[in-house]
Amino acid sequence: MGNQPYKSIMYLIILIVFASAGLAFWYFFLGGTGGSGAQTSNTNSNQPGFQPFSRTSPGNGGQAGNNASGTASSTGQAGGANSIPTLRLLSSTPVGGYGASTTASTTIVRWVDRGRGNIYQADYISSNITTLSNTIVPRIYESGWNSDISSFIGMLLQDGDPSPQAIYAQLIPVSAATGTPQGANYTPYALRGKNLPSNVASYAVSPDGKQIFLFSIQGGQGIGYISQFSGGTATRIFSTPITQVNVDWPAPDIIAITTKGSAYQNGYLYFVNPKTGIWKEVAGPLPGLSAKVSHDGKYAVLSATGNNNNVLTSIYSIASSTGTDAVIRTMADKCAWGNFYRDVVYCAAPSQPVSGIYPDDWYQGRLSTVDKIWQVDAISGQVHLISSIIDQSDRVIDAFNLGLDQKDDYLFFMNKNDLSLWSLDLVRSQ
Repeated sequence: MGNQPYKSIMYLIILIVFASAGLAFWYFFLGGTGGSGAQTSNTNSNQPGFQPFSRTSPGNGGQAGNNASGTASSTGQAGGANSIPTLRLLSSTPVGGYGASTTASTTIVRWVDRGRGNIYQADYISSNITTLSNTIVPRIYESGWNSDISSFIGMLLQDGDPSPQAIYAQLIPVSAATGTPQGANYTPYALRGKNLPSNVASYAVSPDGKQIFLFSIQGGQGIGYISQFSGGTATRIFSTPITQVNVDWPAPDIIAITTKGSAYQNGYLYFVNPKTGIWKEVAGPLPGLSAKVSHDGKYAVLSATGNNNNVLTSIYSIASSTGTDAVIRTMADKCAWGNFYRDVVYCAAPSQPVSGIYPDDWYQGRLSTVDKIWQVDAISGQVHLISSIIDQSDRVIDAFNLGLDQKDDYLFFMNKNDLSLWSLDLVRSQ
């Protein structure tokens, strides 16, 4: 009997916790008004709206410090471009994807904080990091941005649901979005958005950043749709029995579809015409195949499982269907083609060979690499070491999710070990 008051208090606490969790779920995902999800031209069913974009955090958290002056908060050292290191740590906390845009004066990069959903921005005029939005949208683990990096398509992990949810999110000026007065926690933007169809398994952004390709799984079939970047009405372009794929949109008339790689099965690379939906087999069968296609559609970096617990890497000519040894040994997942110099590819490759079953051991985290950044010319075959990044950083970097700005001045990448975000000044690295 002596424990009865204690038990009553514990029951009350548990009840409050569950009630709070239910209220948070309603507030983020069901409350308020907003846009509906993408509608396909082959269905009349509406998708539920995505509504975790109406609440901002009480503080900035993450990277950017508080600023009580009523302006967007920022951190960093004062100084111009000369104060920015060649290898720059943009985010030490886990990132859920990034986007870059080049203006007349500088390159701007924005990224999503994976834990909270804050949006941050950096440029190459100063070393400041600016908090653009502190709207709470937790557990965004990847994102693809439009051309002016004002909105993105992302994949969101939700509690109790193993399947990620595809979302569209847009940065809206805070006065137009919420009418929130400026203050200590003021940020210039808030996020607004909506769910995309719940069966979207992967997506790719068009080269001009105005459209998206959605690959969904319906009834055991892979279905491909094209829509405007904001989701909107989607047009179905194909169906296929293949469901386990990686997708990319490297050139205006090419959607690249690669079967998910494993050393234990052969893989294929296909090109799909985004207007007609017609498929073309480009490469394969190759065990453990991974591919990254150039932005003019003329070349691809192919990686495949080797015979000696290693990986084989080649530069593949699409026109001649022939490959040449890339000299470096890495996976295509760790490469990015130039946007300006389209016959040049940048790859992160291990400083020393790491024995393992590729790509499975790397995908599953059983091995990690200590990378250098290399440049390969697809026409001449010349290979140049750009940076031994381990000598310039304070940590071991296993680089992935590489990308470049429009002028190929900066290489961006994430570190698989801690999901931090980095940039490398390619002009100063030459």
